[in-house]
Amino acid sequence: MNTTTLSFKRIDLFIVVISSLLMFAVANLPFKVKPFGDATFHIEGKNLALYLKGDMPYKEVMISKAPGPVFFYAAVYLFAPSDATDDQLWNYGVIFTSIVITLSMLLIFRAATAFFSKEIAVLSMLLFFIFPMHCYYSLGISGEPPAFFSLAMLLYGWSVAFYKPESKSGWLWLIAGMGFLILNRPNAMLILLLGVVIVFYAWFRNKAFFAKYGKQMLVSFFCTGLIAFGVLEMSKAITANKTDVDQQYYFYYVAHQGRFQFRNEPTDIRYWENDIRSDSKDYQDWIQSARDLSAESKATGRSHNEVYRDFLINDALQHPFLLARQFVIKCVYGHLYYINSLRPEKFKMGPLQGATGFYIFILIINLVNILIMIGAAIFLFKQKNLINYWVFWGVIVALLIFHGLIYMEPRYIFPTKAALYIMSAAGLYRLAFIRKYTDKFSGLFFKS
Repeated sequence: MNTTTLSFKRIDLFIVVISSLLMFAVANLPFKVKPFGDATFHIEGKNLALYLKGDMPYKEVMISKAPGPVFFYAAVYLFAPSDATDDQLWNYGVIFTSIVITLSMLLIFRAATAFFSKEIAVLSMLLFFIFPMHCYYSLGISGEPPAFFSLAMLLYGWSVAFYKPESKSGWLWLIAGMGFLILNRPNAMLILLLGVVIVFYAWFRNKAFFAKYGKQMLVSFFCTGLIAFGVLEMSKAITANKTDVDQQYYFYYVAHQGRFQFRNEPTDIRYWENDIRSDSKDYQDWIQSARDLSAESKATGRSHNEVYRDFLINDALQHPFLLARQFVIKCVYGHLYYINSLRPEKFKMGPLQGATGFYIFILIINLVNILIMIGAAIFLFKQKNLINYWVFWGVIVALLIFHGLIYMEPRYIFPTKAALYIMSAAGLYRLAFIRKYTDKFSGLFFKS
């Protein structure tokens, strides 16, 4: 057992400095994350901040998707002038997300140290630095940074609660992290159900675990669910009667996309946008299906949501094998990386140029990603008492189930890297040559 504290040490300085340098380097790559994502969180966060400052009427305040990112960015936009431009607000937002991502790294390091060792925690940081997707997403106004921070809080909370179950602080961190994760990724609500299943499993098969954590976990799940449900309902009330495009509408819209993702083109991993894959059969079929459903809604007088819901249910029941195949492909796709913001022939990064350089670069980053997955697999196969690490694999399972069935993009799985990289480091550390060099490097920060 390693003591979990929030005190600042030499390794923390290393994490902060390297994270800052990587963010600067990533900001100057030839490809970048969209500055405002799909703009929804930016616009709604800006409007909420202006309303709170008395510069915008309540009727303009809406929360049409997940409420977490709206609150997250509204909090920092409150410090910006009311007449700030979008570019100025982006600066406020990105500075804030960069700080939050770095704080997340410090929490992840402490969680890894508590559950494993300082050496494994250092290795997990090195994995992040070798493949700095956290820096990439920190440069956009999107739901990924707050979701990543949420899981870092959750991991840290469980690391405290695991070793000090009598302490309220760990459970409060856990509730805060899990609750904020659900507000940033409402589909992560499955983690509550999975957590309850784990508790009941422990009641039958692991009495020691249940006696030590069972009741506190159930109370934490109840409090998290109550808070998340209350905030989500409040968000619906804020948006009610202001737009027809609410959270339920978006769910059916995205789920309808998912029924055509990898349907007839199981190897087409291009981004789901008209300017990228307008020649795709799956994309064209999706567009035609949307037109057909819209016509059916108008002809029958049934609502958009009713028509889409019936289509989704009937399509899944009529094509169970296709649903299963799509599920597997989506889960694999969620762990692959591909650059959609830049055409291959326009790629230029040092000696890697043109389409050839583009695909070499894609191969390199995915080979690193495969190494990380191998480390996680070693951990899962070799580690005993996996129930102790339910937060690490539970969140990944919950998001894979949801997005595997509904619609998948790698960015939806990004927040789980906070847990995945720790598991990977724990698995890779079992390999002698990796352990040897990790121990040597860790000696720069810790006394023997």
